[in-house]
This record gives sequence, C-alpha cells and structure tokens, in this order.
Amino acid sequence: MKIFILTMLLSLAAWSRLTDDKAEIKIDKEQISLTAKKGFHLNKEAPASATFDNLEAVFKPTIKTEKLFTFKKTEKAKIANVSFYVCDDKNTVCEQHKKTLNLSTGESNAAAESKSYYQNINDLSLVSVNKTPTLLVFSAPWCPACIRMQTESYNQPVVKAQIQKLNFVKLNSDVADNYELSEKFKIKAIPTMILLDKNGKESYRWLDFQSPNDFAKSLSDQLKKVDQAEATLSKAELGDPVAASTMAFKAYNTLDFAEAFKWFSLTKSPHDQKFKLAAEVSLAQEKTEQNEKLNGDYIQSLEKAIVLTKSKLDSIRWAIDYYEKKKEMKILAEEAKVGSERTILNQLNFLLSDTKLAKKAFDESTYGNYAGFEKEELLWLKSRFYGVLDKKSEKAKVDQETIALINKKKLSMAKPGEVLLAISYLKEAGEIKNVENLYEQLINKYPSSYVYFEKYARFLQKNKNLDKALTLTNEALKYPEGNEPQLSLLKTQILKDLNKKDEALAVIDEALKADYIKHKRFENTVKRLNDLKDQMNK
Repeated sequence: MKIFILTMLLSLAAWSRLTDDKAEIKIDKEQISLTAKKGFHLNKEAPASATFDNLEAVFKPTIKTEKLFTFKKTEKAKIANVSFYVCDDKNTVCEQHKKTLNLSTGESNAAAESKSYYQNINDLSLVSVNKTPTLLVFSAPWCPACIRMQTESYNQPVVKAQIQKLNFVKLNSDVADNYELSEKFKIKAIPTMILLDKNGKESYRWLDFQSPNDFAKSLSDQLKKVDQAEATLSKAELGDPVAASTMAFKAYNTLDFAEAFKWFSLTKSPHDQKFKLAAEVSLAQEKTEQNEKLNGDYIQSLEKAIVLTKSKLDSIRWAIDYYEKKKEMKILAEEAKVGSERTILNQLNFLLSDTKLAKKAFDESTYGNYAGFEKEELLWLKSRFYGVLDKKSEKAKVDQETIALINKKKLSMAKPGEVLLAISYLKEAGEIKNVENLYEQLINKYPSSYVYFEKYARFLQKNKNLDKALTLTNEALKYPEGNEPQLSLLKTQILKDLNKKDEALAVIDEALKADYIKHKRFENTVKRLNDLKDQMNK
C-alpha cells in the first residue's frame, strides 16, 4: 500500500502543479519554517528533508504536522535545499516541492531551474491525472531565454491566470532521465513549451522567450482549441488555410522547416508568408551546413527572401547573412560592398533613431523576441556589417556605443536572464571588465546555482585567466543539476591548458566511471573526454 501511495504522489508531482506557492517559507536565526496556506496542508506522511551548502548530511523536520514543518539551521550555513510535499485539503492532489533558499537574504532562488525529479517517463505518464490539459516545458538552468520565462513571464498575473487552468510541468533537459521524452517531442531548442490535451497528445507549441501579454493571449487561444488537434490536421490536409497556419507554426516551432514550408504554402496571410520565407531560408541553411556544395542554393534563397519579405528587419538580417556568406566564399566583390553599405546602414540608422519604430520592426519580423534589447540587437547587426566591410574603426565605435548603452541599463539581479543577455552583447563588443562584474553579481545573488560559476569560468578560460576559471569550475561542480559531464569536460580542458596533465587524466577517469555518463545523452561528451585523454597520452 505504501508503494502505491508513493507512486501516485510522484505521478501527481510530475504532472500537476496546483500547489505552487501554497506553503509559506520563513527563515530566522535558528530555523526554517514551512506553513501551509488556507485550503492546503503539508503531507506529514511523505518524505521531507533539508540539506545545507554542499554537505552530504540530510536533516529531517524537527516539527512535522499538516500545518507546520520546521528545520533546524546548521551553523554558518549559507544555502539550504528543502524538499517537501503539499496537498490540497480535498486530497485530490499532492505535489513535491524543492526549494533552494539563500539563508542570508531569506530569498528563494527562483531563477535557478530545479532539478527534474521525474524518472522513466513513458506515454502513459503523459495522460493527465486530473483530466486537465498540460503545459509541458523543456528547459535548462543555463538557458537565458528559459530563465527569462521563469522570472519575467510565468510569474506575471496575466500568465498565471492561464496556467491555473492547466497542469504546469517543467523538465530539465540536461537530466538524462528526460532524454527519451525530449526525443519523443523532437526538442531541438529550449525553452520549448508544449500544450498537451488530457490524453497527452500535442496540441500546440511555443519556442523561445515569450513576452507575458503575448504568451497569455496565445495560451488562452490555444486552450480553447486544445482538443481539436486531430480535426485541425484533417482540415489542413484538405487545404483549410487557418488549420494549415496552425500546423505550419507547430512545425516551425519544432524547427522542422521542411514541414513548416509545406503548410505555409497553403496559407494566404502576409504574416504567414514572412514565416514561409524564413522557413525556406532556414531549410537552405541546414542543407548547406550538411553539404558545402549547396552554398549556391543558400545564397539564392537569401536573395529571394531579401526581395520578397515585407519585414524591414528580416530584410536587413538576411542581407548581412548574404554578404557574410559571400565573403566567406571569397566571392564578395568590392562594388557590392560599396552598393550595399549605404542601403543597409541607412535602414539600421533609421530604426536606431526611434525606439517605437525599432519595437514595431521586431514585432513585424520573424526574428524572435528581444524585448528590452531591441536597440542592442540593431547595434550588433550594425557591428557585424562593419565587420563584413572590414571597417575596423567604425565597428569599434559601434561596439563602444553598445557598451555605453548597456552600462546605462538598470539591470536587476532578480532578472538574471536579462543580465545574461546583456553579457552576451558586452562579449560581442569585446568588453571584459563589465562582464566580470556582472558575473560576480550573479554569483553573489545565486550562490547555489552552477550556471553562473560555469559561465564565468568559460569566459575566464577564453581570456586565459585559468587559475580562477578552475576555482569557479570546482564551485560549479558542487551544484551540477544534471550537467556533471560537461562540467567535468570543462575542468579537464582547463587543467590541460594549465599543463596539469595528471590531474586532467584523473578527472577524465573519474568522470568515465560514473553511471550517468553511460547514457546516450552524453555520447558526444564521452567522445570528447576520450579524445582529450588520447591527446594527453601521446
């Protein structure tokens, strides 16, 4: 009977998140207290525990009732990881919660993605326990757009209102146990948000960061059609343009550009035709990456898209891609550089001159969501184009403009996804000091997440600050969250660069002994570790 109950608890924890924020957490000098809110209770029969910092010791509650759990704090601990179950008073659902708490500030580490604790998920598990649709999110702790969804979208009232209508499930794509499910749903990029009907069949999906208002509206619209997936496919196959549009965007957000192009060919709206061109360009680019002999086809697809698109921003982006590709192939004539310079720079400067115009251009493009960073993205395009033209001084001026723009931003560590996006532009602009400062602030804010230690370590490795990079990597390995193989690989590379051959080989041997690394998910990492081992043994 106990096994049956635990199985049910885990199943419900995986597929229903009705008890989120239904336990209040307080931290004082001596203890951590969990108090259930009205209509809910703590499950005193289910496992509950706390760990502190990177210590292995596991602590049970000193008080464990349906209304109150308390955990005694260990001396000088900075971080607590607390695990517990919350149920509604009707006992229709009981869900596991894992919280990382900063004991200094009393804050929950909301930005760090939780480990996924869903194992061996199969088709039957996709069926909704409470007959409610499910939003299945594939995410990862290191992904800036995923973090932006967590800290800027899911938590907004307009989105919360929609999420309350369904089961919300977020999986860490780095965890090997979720690999098969990721393959099943053809996850090629994250974040991917998939709306499932009550039977676990895909109805719709979204890709990349979604602004709260847009996501809430789209989610609301798709919830009204959640049980119509099969009917939509049938209508699309009969040539219905509205149904074909739905199928096209599902395929486009799966990055299946051949399928997307097929369905977009049946639609009529100018909006869809922009995405049809984008799908055609992306498909040609994919083929070129597989076979360089098809470079000409890719160039032709860019030429066609530049002329036909109604999006100013898409036209600019594809034009820069076009000239970069021709330069790479050494077929970019000087007269082409001169002819293109005035046109592209005038278009970019026009958009840069007006914030509203820039935002409108992004809204009307297939470019992706750069909310709050539209001007930085336009400056990056301008810098890229000066690079194509080999105008180093002009490029340097634009890079300095980008740095100055980001320095004026009021970046908040409560929105680490935005901070990581700002860092990416600073890196492109060749800035070092400000990047290091922002990484330091992120680590201070989120000391129990491997993400910022690792990202900072990789940055320092690239800039030859190897000793500090090694220290940061060792810190990251204390909180790996499914990323142990890649962190071990990073540590090996740094040790190799430091000429610490014996230590590097020891790290490789230790990593290759781990059971988790034998999973198919880590095949490429294992190959790279073995390649490094062979190089050092020569």
